[in-house]
Amino acid sequence: MKSKRVMDKKLFVVLISPGWPLEFIPNGIVTYVKNIILGFSGKVDAIVMTNNLAANKSEVSIIDLSRYDKKRSFFIKVCDRILRSQLTPEILYKQCLQYKSNYACRSIITAINSLDQSVNILELEESFGRAKFIVDKLEIPIITRLHGPWFIHGPIMKLDNERDYQYRVESEGEAIAVSRGVTAPSLDVLNRVRDFYGLPLKNAKVIPNPVPSVPAENQWEYQAGKKQTILVVGRFDLHKGGDLAIEAFQLVAMQNKEVELLFIGPDRGVKVGGKDYTFSSYVDSFVPDTAIKERIKFLGHCNVGKIASLRQSSTVTLMPSRYDNFPMSLLEAVAAGSPVVAMKAGGMKEIVIHGFNGLLAKPENSESMAENILELLNDPEKMQLMSKNAIKDSQERFSPNTVAKQTEAYYRSILNS
Repeated sequence: MKSKRVMDKKLFVVLISPGWPLEFIPNGIVTYVKNIILGFSGKVDAIVMTNNLAANKSEVSIIDLSRYDKKRSFFIKVCDRILRSQLTPEILYKQCLQYKSNYACRSIITAINSLDQSVNILELEESFGRAKFIVDKLEIPIITRLHGPWFIHGPIMKLDNERDYQYRVESEGEAIAVSRGVTAPSLDVLNRVRDFYGLPLKNAKVIPNPVPSVPAENQWEYQAGKKQTILVVGRFDLHKGGDLAIEAFQLVAMQNKEVELLFIGPDRGVKVGGKDYTFSSYVDSFVPDTAIKERIKFLGHCNVGKIASLRQSSTVTLMPSRYDNFPMSLLEAVAAGSPVVAMKAGGMKEIVIHGFNGLLAKPENSESMAENILELLNDPEKMQLMSKNAIKDSQERFSPNTVAKQTEAYYRSILNS
């Protein structure tokens, strides 16, 4: 009887988001939260909790966690000072990090306990291992979703020598271990977590990130005679491969004298040979040909509408990340039918089926990227066929309704266990 009640009853779930709404905080996790709620049926009610609320108006139920943390304690201020000191002993440094993490989770616990309705599931990302500070203080199952474990991304960003790297990696592993359930957008990241932490995670489930269908009038279309453009949407940093995109474009531009590179996203900079470069300084230093340099356009932050418009009109979308779990920017490009070239790394190779809905380049290989880009630029028929395949495949595998059904079924399996 208990099993039947769990399977039939309406669920009330809480999703923790790093910010809200998406229009003001463009972020892959925020996008995931918005899309999964969009797909939930009438049997699931969801509420979003965030401590970074940029606007009060929202199409979903939202709780501003900063309301529960208006006064920072004296101990937090002391911790901040200790953490800024380079002379702090490692034991004290770790204790301060742990205290700050625990303190940050109190607002989540307080907010959930203040709700009039009983919560069935709490889902949050693995970052900083927050689940381990919450699991003993709430009686509801916690689902940790693997958006981007730090043991993968820290070394890519060359941050594995930072003082808090080991603590964060350990905390995330502990949080994953104590979570009632674990979901991962890609099998690649789930297997990496299993191997790295030595955790079997028998209850873990691969559930892709969802992406809405793109209306026909906003889908990519080939325009003969129009200047060709390559679009990159992502941060300019080592993780997202901004430097690799510029390297690949130089190789393409030497053969195609008209094509342009359009780069959208924040400029976080890259470190090369121990030196930090912004987007503009990197181009100035590593693109010697003035004619090619003039065809590189950095657009910085753009709103959702502008990005959608550029995806529709750009000839090819490039995803140069050194590693990505299951990137929303790639999902959105595929959903729009944009011909894509992505790295054969992480979950990107689980989104793109080479030769069917896009092309895959060798990991961290700018020459391979350039070859695949040129293959598309020189073959309009191939681009148009891949575009049609991509749109159909996206609707079948990644629609919010499809993914939400998988997520709801997983929630109920956890409750039933």
